[in-house]
Parts: sequence; C-alpha cells; structure tokens
Amino acid sequence: MSIQTPFHTSIMKNHYTFENLKRAIRNPVLIGREAVRLTSWPIHKGYGKYTDRKYGEGIDVMAEDWDNLFILDACRYDYFERLNTVDGTLYKAPSKGKKSWEFMRENFAIGEFHDTVYVTANPFSTDLDEDTFYHIDHLHADRWDEDIGTVQPDDVVSAAIEAHEQYPDKRLIVHFMQPHRPYLGETADELRRRLDLQGYGKHEEGIQIWGAVKQRDVTFQEIRDAYTESLEIALDHVEELLEEVSGKSVVTADHGEMLGERVFPFTSRVWGHMEGFSTPTLREVPWLVIDADERREIRSSDPIESEGDLDDDEIADRLEALGYAD
Repeated sequence: MSIQTPFHTSIMKNHYTFENLKRAIRNPVLIGREAVRLTSWPIHKGYGKYTDRKYGEGIDVMAEDWDNLFILDACRYDYFERLNTVDGTLYKAPSKGKKSWEFMRENFAIGEFHDTVYVTANPFSTDLDEDTFYHIDHLHADRWDEDIGTVQPDDVVSAAIEAHEQYPDKRLIVHFMQPHRPYLGETADELRRRLDLQGYGKHEEGIQIWGAVKQRDVTFQEIRDAYTESLEIALDHVEELLEEVSGKSVVTADHGEMLGERVFPFTSRVWGHMEGFSTPTLREVPWLVIDADERREIRSSDPIESEGDLDDDEIADRLEALGYAD
C-alpha cells in the first residue's frame, strides 16, 4: 500500500429535552459545555470558512473513476491509515461534507446518476430524490438490528453482493454505517453491559455515549478502543466484499469523527461530528484506490423503484439510534 497526497433533517429539537435538562442539573459541567458550544458558533463558522479555503469544494466522488465505491461512515483518515490492510494506493482526500447529509447533498443530490445503484445503511439517504440513482436500497428499512440500533456490516455485504449480481452493468455504491456509533466489538459490548446507553436498541431513557464520556462514566481510551474495533470490523467486511465484486474499487468515507480533540481556541473537547465544527479531522478522509485488470461495462438506464420505505417517525427513530439527537 502506498500513501500519496493529491488534491435534513433538523435534529436540534431533540437536543433540548426534559431528560437532558435533568441530566444537566445533576451534572453542571454539561451546562458549561453547552454554553461554550453555543457562544462559539460564529467561530465555528469561521473555522469552516478556513477549511473551505484549504480544501476547496472537496472531492467530487461521482466524477472519479471507479466501478465500486465503498463508503465507511464517520471514518477518520488517521485511523484508516493505521488499520487498513487492503492493498491499494491511499490518498488523503477532502470530503465535501463534515456530516452525512452534507456529503450526500453535495455529491448526490445535485445530479442524476442512472448508471449507479446505491446500497446504503444510512437513513439520511431517504432525503434523496427517488430518481437520483438508478436504484436505491435503503437497508435501514428491512435490515435494521433492533438490539444494537444500526445495520450490521454483514447485512450490508450480502445486500451489496445481491445488487452486484442483479445489476452487473451499473456502478455500485456501498455505504456501511460503521465505524459510526453505535460501535461494534468487545469494548462496545462491555459499555452496553455497564451503562444504559440511549439509542442502543430499546434503551430510550439512557444517556448518549458522548454524554457518558463527558460525565466520565466512559474513559477516553474506551471510546477510542470502541471506535477502533468498530472500524476493524468494517474493514474486514470491506475486504470480504472486494473478493465478490468485479472492477475498480475505491474505499472512502463521508466524513471523519472527533474523538475528544480540542479545537482552538476552546479548551473543551469535541466529540462526534454534529457540533458545527469543520476541522481537518472531519474533512480529511481516506481515498483508497484498488485497481482491476478487468473493468465492468457500465450503462445508464431509466430508474427503477427503490427498496425500503419507512414513515417519518420510523426514520427519526433510526437516526436517533445512531446518535442524531444529542
């Protein structure tokens, strides 16, 4: 593997809840953190303008040369570089978004890609127009794991193989939900046994994982270990899928993830990717190119009906399980 350097839905109404207010009263440090987040919003925007100047518009994934595009959700470049074992040429690429819907909006919602099938575990895909792709398979509708609150990567792999076999003349986008929380692996299982984590299966009244670490119920190392293990699991499934599909493949991410880093000039640590920051950690993503001796012959066709149709409340529940509520 070589390394080179080239180049919706509003959830804030779910942020200020009675349960979160009670939690903040019990732990006043959370009130201070929220005050920092709100008062620093103008600087957040300024930092975003800085990264926009640095990265330009970001990489246009649909304009790049590939037959298969594998997207890891919330995958940091540095963790990917350290953990990836797939042979290919690795670039550090600027994403068009710092969160999933921004990525989809800027890459997918701007055009029509009737030569492409989109197999996705990310519920934000329901905000795309039906005719954006030749076909969209919304896996969160029929392959959702209620116990964990996500789509398991083995279900993503099986759906992607089915799509590849059914539509051999189409480009294929496969959007895994991992390493995005809720995490998978031994550390994540231990955290679920120890804590009532909101968004994990039926645990609706518990605390979100970032709230748990801010309250010091979870250590920094446990969070990073859980993220690492979740990414390792996802990469194993990407490697499995690469053996099953033909053509040139690219492995990338929609955005990165903050894991307790501090953003100048603030002393508070930043977690996740929903607080308004636009940092290099969120914007710089892997772009791993795996060449192939034989390429698929790709054709464009009139779109067909997408699979997976949930009502708005069900979609909101899926998003909340993935952490889009704190």
